[in-house]
Amino acid sequence: MKYLEVGKIIATHGIKGEVKVALSTAFPFERFKKGNVLYIKDGNNYLEIKIDTFRIHKELGLISFNNITNINNVLEYVGKYIYVDKETLEKLDENNFYYDDLIGLIAYTDNDEKIGEVIDILEVPQGAILVIEKSDKKEALVPFVEEFIKDVFLDEKKIIITPIEGLL
Repeated sequence: MKYLEVGKIIATHGIKGEVKVALSTAFPFERFKKGNVLYIKDGNNYLEIKIDTFRIHKELGLISFNNITNINNVLEYVGKYIYVDKETLEKLDENNFYYDDLIGLIAYTDNDEKIGEVIDILEVPQGAILVIEKSDKKEALVPFVEEFIKDVFLDEKKIIITPIEGLL
């Protein structure tokens, strides 16, 4: 199985086993829907959890899982990441991508000059920004918008960027 991160448990909430989750998914209501099976990474193991409840409160997800109803039984999960099995995800529409699919792509200009490798994606209020490590080990930040992203070829592990002066 290949896992994609969807959140991190950052604290408990109340005394009835609910936890606060910093969400890292664009589809929180779909990922944390009641009955969904997700995974918590514990060391090298992935522990299966079944979602009982989900709601949004102050920009955080609040979840309960595995019929746990006592704060003492969820304390061990604080600080751990939550994942979804990538095989269970729906295919996205054309020109939509999971961040995990973009990391590791090699970026080229539309003149076929190699820029570097996409090493991270930053989420800002205006949208996503690709972090590209250039060959000189410096980083370039490129907004993931159609003005700059000409094409993405997942099969070829390649992304084509149309730069403007000062972008790279």
